[in-house]
Amino acid sequence: MTRHHASRPAALAAGLLLALTGCGGAGEAAADKTAEVLLEGDQLEAMVEQVEGMGIVEWHGQLLTRNPDKGGKRIFDLDGRYSPSTGYSELSMDSVIDGNPQQVDYLVVAGRTYFNSDDWGPNAGTCWVDITDDATRSWALPTDLDPTWPVTAARAIRLIGDGIDVGIPAAAVITGMPRGLFPQVPAALQGIEADARITPHGELIEVGVDVLNMWKDVPKQERADIATRKSGWWAMTMQESSNGDNIVPPQHVFDPAVTPPSQCKR
Repeated sequence: MTRHHASRPAALAAGLLLALTGCGGAGEAAADKTAEVLLEGDQLEAMVEQVEGMGIVEWHGQLLTRNPDKGGKRIFDLDGRYSPSTGYSELSMDSVIDGNPQQVDYLVVAGRTYFNSDDWGPNAGTCWVDITDDATRSWALPTDLDPTWPVTAARAIRLIGDGIDVGIPAAAVITGMPRGLFPQVPAALQGIEADARITPHGELIEVGVDVLNMWKDVPKQERADIATRKSGWWAMTMQESSNGDNIVPPQHVFDPAVTPPSQCKR
């Protein structure tokens, strides 16, 4: 996915500020507004630099029916580690979909996707099944495994306290969430943005994406063909992992149709 980084046209902006200030009156108000835009851009660019400088990105994503401040219910959680240098990922999903709690782990290495289930028991903790071609079991994985998309694909809008309101292309939102929700980006989302807020907390970056209102920008007739109830709010945190261990290929790969999980290490 192409990343759209914030730019810093400092020289041009400085000249514009000087010209506006020299005009006086409305020019002064316009200068203040221009300065505010520069601050927004600087804030976003600083966060882009922060996430791009991370060795291993540790992240937590949570899909809810709507904004948690308005009573949104949790659908499921994803916890992951991502290596920008290799593109490898470790992810763990905890869900209560259909009222059935389940926890599964995913490992994506060199273009292959592996699966490990908690149901197999602790003795199978290092055992994996290759599910690269199994869309049913890999549905919880994001299409875009790089979790920094809320920052790197964002467009700065305004500063709000310590955070910044941004617009994020709908395509980045869809591909950043589990692929099973939307295997493809609906054509009707072309040119649509989701409103989001990004707030830095030192080394931690917090994100809230308003997916529910993103759907409202799609024409009603076209919206009828999109399963909008599958997601209403995407909450996320990311930071550089304190665990610098590399993400490595699975230790034991087995075929459960041939070998039971209890014997997967043989």
